[in-house]
Amino acid sequence: MYRINRSKVATAASFLADAEVRQLLDAAEAADPQMRAIEEIAKRYGRFSAAAFYALGVAAISYQLSARGEVHWRLAASYAREDPLADLRRFASSSPSLRFARSARLSRVEKLARLWPPFEARLGEYSRDLELLRREIASALSADADSKTVVFAVKMFYYTAKAFGIRVEVPPRIPLPVDRRVCLISLASGVVEDGPPTLENARRLLSEAPRLVATAWSEACEPSGVPPLKLDALLWLLGGCYEEGGGPSRAAELAAELFPPLPPRAASFVRFLLGLSP
Repeated sequence: MYRINRSKVATAASFLADAEVRQLLDAAEAADPQMRAIEEIAKRYGRFSAAAFYALGVAAISYQLSARGEVHWRLAASYAREDPLADLRRFASSSPSLRFARSARLSRVEKLARLWPPFEARLGEYSRDLELLRREIASALSADADSKTVVFAVKMFYYTAKAFGIRVEVPPRIPLPVDRRVCLISLASGVVEDGPPTLENARRLLSEAPRLVATAWSEACEPSGVPPLKLDALLWLLGGCYEEGGGPSRAAELAAELFPPLPPRAASFVRFLLGLSP
């Protein structure tokens, strides 16, 4: 039976209140391969509206991938050309990272297509109110506003704004998008309990209790006011390190390659998330 470990949540919350850890969250976003893909998408379109629509559209069909997330987003950037809706349709229909369930993905693209005609005119509204954007993406997809692909689409809109130097406020009420890597770090850190942090258990946790994972990290973020979406890049990157390294010690070595030498509290937070003694 999965359960949230309140003691571990409190430990995570104490780290997130620290200025060094806040800086680490920004560094994680800068190091995120998804952010680099978004920067390439921004460069290819040259228009915030086109890049943002394409990015959130890619996010909305990014599930059950047949390639690692880093590869998937590099492919997504390579499909960006002139017309974001046409490019999204082409990406959904032919990308090797989306080999499974193509018809379902194409159906999602057509649902999102209704957002495109007024998208540029409403860009200012969306930039000022990510909750509005979240509701409208959810409505277009007939999906729950807290579902992984909806909140991930909002995150990619935020990344696109960052790539264009546009400041947007990330609401603390939006949960992080839970995937296998986030589940792996949730188990490794002990924030969520039920078995060791193996890939098999992470997949099972993702299948059976993703909302519990999102709730645990939202509770960890709440005391400091850190928006959960701001934590997502760090958890995702460290989950990739754990996945590749096969355990906490090797994962810590891989994490050290991602980030420059970290100040003490930030380094301790990384160790905590990987299940090592802070």
